[in-house]
Amino acid sequence: MSQRIGNVGLLNLVNATVESIKGIERIENVGMVLYRKETAHLLPLLSIGNIGASLEIPAGYRLFNGVLHLNDAYLRSIHEPVFLLVNGIVLMDKTVQPNQLKQGMLNLVVNGQIYCPTHLAGYAGQLLSKGSGGIETYDGALPRFENGKFTLTNSFLQSLDKPLHLVVNGLLSFEKDIEMDLFEEKIAKLAVNGKITIYEHQESFLYRKASSLAGCKIEVIPDGFQVLTKPLRLSGRSIRRFQNSKLFTNKPLMMEADVTRDLLSGAIAQIHSKSVVICSEEVEDLVYERLSRLETEVLSYENGFIWIDNNEVWSNEQFMALEKPLQFIVNGKLTFEHDVSDEAVRSKISGLDILGEVVVREPKLKGVLQNVIRLNTGTIHVEAERESGSGAALRNVGELSL
Repeated sequence: MSQRIGNVGLLNLVNATVESIKGIERIENVGMVLYRKETAHLLPLLSIGNIGASLEIPAGYRLFNGVLHLNDAYLRSIHEPVFLLVNGIVLMDKTVQPNQLKQGMLNLVVNGQIYCPTHLAGYAGQLLSKGSGGIETYDGALPRFENGKFTLTNSFLQSLDKPLHLVVNGLLSFEKDIEMDLFEEKIAKLAVNGKITIYEHQESFLYRKASSLAGCKIEVIPDGFQVLTKPLRLSGRSIRRFQNSKLFTNKPLMMEADVTRDLLSGAIAQIHSKSVVICSEEVEDLVYERLSRLETEVLSYENGFIWIDNNEVWSNEQFMALEKPLQFIVNGKLTFEHDVSDEAVRSKISGLDILGEVVVREPKLKGVLQNVIRLNTGTIHVEAERESGSGAALRNVGELSL
């Protein structure tokens, strides 16, 4: 059975064979492909939508993934030539001497970033491949690396004895109340590979300290906005907690039918959303007036809505139990059982918004649903179509070795 894969950060074909790639039906997106001359012919055999970059590992070189720490002790321990292709980071210690890099015992091709003392920058430049990457120099202590999610706080800054060269691989968030004078004093240099979430009044300080933001996504929170970190469902009672508030969110914002025009007008002054806003038709115009982004999708409903965020399976009996036709908004996965009738769809689903995945058991039902679909940024398919040729799909894979 073949398999479909969504996104792959690193596709490793170094040891691939015709047999090992046979089970892959399609890969949508690949960030980087690594291969040898002997396996290059396998790449065209794979069905890949988009490839960010590809790199051939030279003959005789071994692949090293991650952080390679070079210091005097390591270099003195090498007694015969070493050939490495580093996919990641090379961190050079201040103990490394120029002659140790010139003597030819260590041979590197670097696809990534090199962090080195300023006086070794010229030698480090000779190690970079023609692919991606760059050189970051430092003068004080070794850079500090943080991986994953990292939040910059006053407590963290106060704990530092000396100015720090900070490197974050992942998501860097700035707390709203950071003392920016303290940030100026304690952060010597800042590099981020990934995403930064920062408040508007902190933005200029960030650019003064940033040494490398190449390929980094920066999300700026306007001053005066309250950040919502999870999906929020507001009723006529819970919306009263807000008083002329400005809301910033990347998550769905849902309003129940009992949120009246007066309640909404007094509670929310502005909405900055990169997700969807769900509301009744009665207040739809007020929601549009409060949006700060034209791209924000507003999903309105007449009688009510069903929000599906996980995996749910609905039968004909469940649909017929609904008193009124409702708007179905699928953010997760909705599966229709075999017994779901055309009548149930027409009489109980006023509209269907597909942000995630909808699965039907019968091909005919897929056609019936086309009449009620309002928004479709996800997928809708017949279960038999997937079972006939494909195994379970994988959405995201960091590294895939075939």
